[in-house]
Amino acid sequence: MLMVTEKNEILVHNDGDPFPFAMITRDNGVEKTVFADTRTDLFSFFMPGYDALNDDEAQEQLQSFAEITSSQLQTSAVASVEGFDPNKYSEAQVNAIFGERGLPTVLKKWSLDEPFPLYLVATLHAPYSNTSIPAGGNVVLLNPENETTLLESMEKAGLIRLVINEEALMNYSDQPDTFKNDEAWADPRLLEVWKTDD
Repeated sequence: MLMVTEKNEILVHNDGDPFPFAMITRDNGVEKTVFADTRTDLFSFFMPGYDALNDDEAQEQLQSFAEITSSQLQTSAVASVEGFDPNKYSEAQVNAIFGERGLPTVLKKWSLDEPFPLYLVATLHAPYSNTSIPAGGNVVLLNPENETTLLESMEKAGLIRLVINEEALMNYSDQPDTFKNDEAWADPRLLEVWKTDD
């Protein structure tokens, strides 16, 4: 189950029980907070119907979501550079910038001196394949290996902010939670309830 608000408020279940997850993101230019019971529910916000998929279908959707999102991030990053001139880049660099995100890049290096990061899908590169991630440190990876890794990489990319109410999560499930967040970012009222790990 998930509930969404555009207000600065904490939503709870009808019976008053808190949600294990709170995620802040932007949707059509509007900041929204999504409260959910599971990571699957969180992805249902981005991909309606995701929660009804079987494991194989869900994995395909996560991969597709990472590819589309990294492509959108790359397009936005390039557009933010005033006077961007693709003629100043090699063919390999242009292919890495504008190429299909469903394929690994063959580019060997992407420098921190470049005006924008290179956005790639982690599962198409090492250690998931024999294709190395470009050296240079200016690479942002979205990792759709599973829901946890994709949420974590989305947060690192600045797409979401996620806080977990550990007590509510323990009450909701016997499964251990593996997502860790050490950033104190949220509205103070959220942080009173959703604690992060130091």
